[in-house]
Amino acid sequence: MKIIQDSSVLVNTSYHVCTVGYFDGVHLGHQKIIEKLVTDASKNKGKSILVSFWPHPRKVLYPNDHFDYIQSNEDKFKSIEKLGVDVVYLIEFTKKFSKVTAERFVNDILVNKLQINKLIIGYNHHFGYKREGNFNYLNNSRKNLAFDIEEVKKKEISQNFKISSSEIRSEILKGNLSKVNMMLGYKYYIKGEVIKGDGIGKKLDFPTANIKIYNENKILPSDGVYAGYANISDKKFIGMINIGNRPTVKGKERRVEMNLFNYSENIYGKEMKISFIKRIRDEQKFKNLEDLSKQLKKDKLETIKILENEEIRN
Repeated sequence: MKIIQDSSVLVNTSYHVCTVGYFDGVHLGHQKIIEKLVTDASKNKGKSILVSFWPHPRKVLYPNDHFDYIQSNEDKFKSIEKLGVDVVYLIEFTKKFSKVTAERFVNDILVNKLQINKLIIGYNHHFGYKREGNFNYLNNSRKNLAFDIEEVKKKEISQNFKISSSEIRSEILKGNLSKVNMMLGYKYYIKGEVIKGDGIGKKLDFPTANIKIYNENKILPSDGVYAGYANISDKKFIGMINIGNRPTVKGKERRVEMNLFNYSENIYGKEMKISFIKRIRDEQKFKNLEDLSKQLKKDKLETIKILENEEIRN
């Protein structure tokens, strides 16, 4: 897959099929659109082109609002590449670009620069100044378009609930990882380097790996305890994850740490990928370390039960 910002380097073929969007998280809805894109390109012996933007429009239009991403750009492009897309055309999103009308975007980008033959977009996708462009906008002027259009309808994506990047971010912040994973079509994860902590977990016989997350703008679940998996050096381990300030030991900063079951090797400095399965409980302040230790034993049993059920379902 090629990632380009200059359309002149795009190798011209007789057929270009395109989709447009930010695609944060590459969730089930995105996957359905990309699947149609790649299938259409293959059927017509052409190229599949995904038009995306950086940074996210909300970062530019609302710079004072806090906004975190579901995926890093690197991970997003890896997900898109796995789905078979030929080219990502990446546009820098600026305040000036935000003023580009839907008509101008269609003519300047899709027609003149990318010379597309077909556009495939989701039922809830908007583009252009003040989000004026969508499928209905295109459909109303279909006879004047230089390309064909196709809408991926809501019922093609999910019959049960709305799937969108905004909805997924909202559920992550609530800690509802079971629903998040259903909407993503894969397990929500974070990646980072294992760093030294305070060693308190080790004293309780629950040593933890503290994670320095690579992407500071990665959205994190709400504070609490979660069941999940860890991948270290191509090996997979089960365990429980804690996110929070650790009030029982008067922690002063928010941390992400994981207790790996049946694993005692030195992993400082190694990369660790943590995949979240289900929330167990809120973070709590206990009277003393003994009470905390008792609760951690209960959490471990609950984690094992959750992960065993997960294995059965899969």
